[in-house]
Amino acid sequence: MMGVELFVQVFLDSALLSACVFGTLGWQGRLRNCVLAGNFVICLLSRLTGYSTDPVAYVVVPLDNFVFVLFLLLAVLLLNSVCFDSGEAHIFWGTTMQFALFLLLREVCFVVLGLLDLSVGFWPVYGVRMLSLLLWAALWGTGLLRWIREQLKEGDTPLCIIIGNSFLILLLAWRVWQADLLRTNLWLPIMATLLALLVLIDGMVLLWDQSRIQFQRRGRLLEQYLPMVEELVESVRAQQHEYNNRMMAISAAVMTTGTLDEAKAKITELTGQISLNPSDRELLKCDSKVLCGMLFGKIMQAQMQHIQLQISIAGSFLHRSLSESDWIDLLGILLDNALEASSDGDTVYLQAEDEVNALLLLVSNPCPPISRTEMTEMFRRGWSTKADQGRGYGLSNVRKMVEQHGGKIIVKNEEKNGQNYLTIGALIS
Repeated sequence: MMGVELFVQVFLDSALLSACVFGTLGWQGRLRNCVLAGNFVICLLSRLTGYSTDPVAYVVVPLDNFVFVLFLLLAVLLLNSVCFDSGEAHIFWGTTMQFALFLLLREVCFVVLGLLDLSVGFWPVYGVRMLSLLLWAALWGTGLLRWIREQLKEGDTPLCIIIGNSFLILLLAWRVWQADLLRTNLWLPIMATLLALLVLIDGMVLLWDQSRIQFQRRGRLLEQYLPMVEELVESVRAQQHEYNNRMMAISAAVMTTGTLDEAKAKITELTGQISLNPSDRELLKCDSKVLCGMLFGKIMQAQMQHIQLQISIAGSFLHRSLSESDWIDLLGILLDNALEASSDGDTVYLQAEDEVNALLLLVSNPCPPISRTEMTEMFRRGWSTKADQGRGYGLSNVRKMVEQHGGKIIVKNEEKNGQNYLTIGALIS
């Protein structure tokens, strides 16, 4: 009877270990069908090397000796390298994630059952094992494991750092429990300290990663939009050159005309076309070169569609809760939607002005009046007036972005030049 119970426990251990590796390394491999059998053999050998006769000692990890953990890791790493078609780094970090996930599921389930006063009999031996498998299935259903697997394939450095320190801290937590400190007053502060350390380190890594991503994204945006800024500068320089030529012509006309009326007529003729393009003048007010380049590109796009894009900028975009890349996304979505909903000869308006400690951004395009219900429905994920798949996420992303930064979405019907316009925007501090 004892042998049957041992095999059942080992089978549940190997099932979770296999599920964890499939979650982190995927299902592709030459010998993937041998993973469960290989893990069963490894877990059985690990269990047989133990000295304790108490089955609770093997609940978290299928061995009771901390020194043998290294051999367990090496055995599973070797099995994964044989069964999966991946690079060495991917196999290593995938195996580390496999054990970190295994430890996390087992420790969480053990602690939860202990808090529920289910720490004797069936529950610590079999309940923890079955509950950890159910918890793995729940994690798989959320898509988190698929995301981790994709990031591991790309060699995401911050994720590898998080996996490494999480594994070490969870392993240390198991060591604390294994040393029988669970039954003393020292266990709670030690576990609290370890978990706090885990959260602190992972939080610092995530903050650094976000900073790195924003820096890289800004670099890509500069590469994409700075050429447009240079084109705008060249356009302004050309207009300045034309302005200088006209001023020289005016000076010569004043010197050569015989009467005041002739001079006035000549000056009026020469100054008739001296003016900076209104859109260019507004773009020069923009305090972000990246946004300036993007808006200049949208003006060119509108011209190709025979649509006039009128821009009015009386506020600053920088030093707001949104980063430049977020402003690019928000403005790009609103302008693309407005231009797509407009026809030849229409005028689209973009207005940005300072409010009290905030920037009011509004984009307006011609549209029949819509109801409040329709305005609310527009920001539902997947909503679109087009039948194409993959559409309808732009305004949903705008709403999510604005709300995450404590802003307010603005949607309204308003009349411009005797025509109804749909205005969509945001108030962002």
